[in-house]
Amino acid sequence: MLKRAVLPLALGLPLLLGACAPVASLLSSTDGEKGPLQFGPLAVGQTWTVGGVVDSRNVVATVTIPDLVNVQGVFASSSARDEYNGFNDNRAGFAVASYDPDRRSAEFRWVGDAGAASFDRVVYTCKIENLSATPLTGTLNYLRNGQLVATGTCEANLSGRS
Repeated sequence: MLKRAVLPLALGLPLLLGACAPVASLLSSTDGEKGPLQFGPLAVGQTWTVGGVVDSRNVVATVTIPDLVNVQGVFASSSARDEYNGFNDNRAGFAVASYDPDRRSAEFRWVGDAGAASFDRVVYTCKIENLSATPLTGTLNYLRNGQLVATGTCEANLSGRS
């Protein structure tokens, strides 16, 4: 009687193991090395070109992903301290990319050139809610001294890997 109970299990075991093969192949690497750290569309070593039209002007930034760190539940390309310093010091060109796994959204923020009013703080934020489109498209916000000045559209294109 025990043989009858074990036989169906033994016959089904190769099918069960075969079903695990695709998962096992995704988890293993042929050369023994892991790929770059990645969260959502962002991966270490990437360079993104982000730009759009806002307030009748074309704006563009290059955003590199040297690392991905967890900053309050969001994966960002720089630490909270570096981000604070970059934006607080008003370093034109300083940029941060982030991915929010709870909202499944990405955001690219950069410090813009204030022009003649060098004491002004200009920040652009490209918020992307739909990560399945190529290129990534979203809403571009233009802030001056923390106040929203205008809203437009933006696009993020993966332009390379280092």
